Amino acid sequence: MPQPIGRPERIVTVEEHVLPGFLSEYLDGARNNLDAAYWTEAEHRLRDVGHERLAAMDAHGVTVQVLSPTAPGIQIEPDPAKATRLAARTNDWLAEVVASAPDRFAGFATVALQDPAAAVRELRRAIGELGLVGVLINGHTCGSYLDEPQYREFLEAVAGLGVPLYLHPANAPDAAAWTAGHPQLRGPLFGWGVETAAHFLRLLCAGVFDRPATSELTVILGHAGEGLLAAPSRLDSRWQVANAQRHGLRLDHPPSHYLRTNLFVTTSGVTDPLAFWAAVSGAGAGRVAVALDYPMEEMGPQLTALRARWRVDELGVAADDDLLERVAWRNISELLGLTPAAPRPAPATAVPAAPNGAPVPR
Repeated sequence: MPQPIGRPERIVTVEEHVLPGFLSEYLDGARNNLDAAYWTEAEHRLRDVGHERLAAMDAHGVTVQVLSPTAPGIQIEPDPAKATRLAARTNDWLAEVVASAPDRFAGFATVALQDPAAAVRELRRAIGELGLVGVLINGHTCGSYLDEPQYREFLEAVAGLGVPLYLHPANAPDAAAWTAGHPQLRGPLFGWGVETAAHFLRLLCAGVFDRPATSELTVILGHAGEGLLAAPSRLDSRWQVANAQRHGLRLDHPPSHYLRTNLFVTTSGVTDPLAFWAAVSGAGAGRVAVALDYPMEEMGPQLTALRARWRVDELGVAADDDLLERVAWRNISELLGLTPAAPRPAPATAVPAAPNGAPVPR
């Protein structure tokens, strides 16, 4: 489908990964999820924060990438002191990358939740002194989840700073029974979505979004909401009948309310129009943004879906100009406090994608 002339005005993508060399020791989990040839090319692109990355952005008309180290990073480091040192080093490195091209890059902070008090201090430094625009957490930290009481002050600090928390997938700490004999189900094929959606629901069910200090906390989920927005009514109806008597938990609102007030969704890795429209319906038109999951996913097919306005011919629906601009750059720029840069020129020709969205070999 031809690209609509002049639309979108700019594109800001928000789940875009990098790899400083000093974090290479934490790559086994990510490497083991992927085919060897695919990983070799992806790792090369992860390490590049210069010409090749900027050239790929230009080729596809991407104005800004919001960068974050690839999963799982330091969150699997058992030594709190080492993790804390690496978090500071990572943020210093990322701030230098952003400074090298401030009109093209922004960055999410890394924190070492192994030491929650140190994580709060580093968060405040990364946002207040280094100018990073949010914080990204790769799932659990050595098997612990953000709803646990030791992280209450950290969540309050994130909310108090007015920045979002991107909850990114990682391998579950233990293999679920349903993965027995099917290791492929643990990783990005399926298990990551289950793990990350459950992590968000833990926060919701623990009442984090009802507490005054964290009632305005924004949690970002990628991959069109990790499946949570397919049927919000199911969450509400089962909360009423499967929770009230059996577990006695209390919330100020039904679960779907928090999907519209505390959840922000990105499209990372998703080109399915119906998944996009489910995100818009469940989270709201002002709480959805495009993301590319670069370099783990190829840019081309995802930006084709955006420029095609997530059209569903069978239903006669497509994003209008306002929604297209919201999703392409405005929503995420407002959330992260990004000053709009000059729009990049649209790509002259389409850049081919490899089969199944794999990175195109150099």
